[in-house]
Amino acid sequence: MDTLLKLPIGISSMPYATPTIHVIYPQVFGLNQPEIQHKINGHIYYLLKEVISMLQQPDLVTMISGSYEIKTNQRDVLSLTLNYLGDFHGAHPVTAVKALTTDVTTGKRYDLKDLFKPDSDYINILSEMIKEQIPSRDIPLLDGFKEIRPDQDYYIADKSLVVYFQQVEISPYYVGFPYFIIPVYDISDIILDSGPLGKMTEFF
Repeated sequence: MDTLLKLPIGISSMPYATPTIHVIYPQVFGLNQPEIQHKINGHIYYLLKEVISMLQQPDLVTMISGSYEIKTNQRDVLSLTLNYLGDFHGAHPVTAVKALTTDVTTGKRYDLKDLFKPDSDYINILSEMIKEQIPSRDIPLLDGFKEIRPDQDYYIADKSLVVYFQQVEISPYYVGFPYFIIPVYDISDIILDSGPLGKMTEFF
């Protein structure tokens, strides 16, 4: 039974539509425990509403469109992003990318802090790694870069942690979304072995 759970879980595409919103979002199926499947799908739907709320402007008609990407679906870990665009008919369109990482055996949703050992100083460690990448990749900044937030956006892609920033969070609009890839090998001493990143290292 454990072997079955470690296989990729089923993902179906669902539409969410109103007169101004036409997006696609994922839902999981085929889990042996319906309550956990329901919990994960609830996390995804909550994230859907969060992204729509980020894009909607009270004084502008906002046409929202977009879909999702599955970043990891293996070793009991599901990591995905919802990638939605808000079009304001004249103003610059705005894109929001929000991620969800969950353990499919428990349904637990993991914030960035949950990936690391307590008192691991993950904020400083990841921030320093990002600072090293910024000049080497010629990423322009709006007002310098000090450190990530405790709940910084991230997803897991294979054996890497990908930390990213929203549009104009640290860089000009035209840059889009600055992404920073951090191999799990480089942070193996601070990751929580029982967490999603730990599961990515099980067969090193």
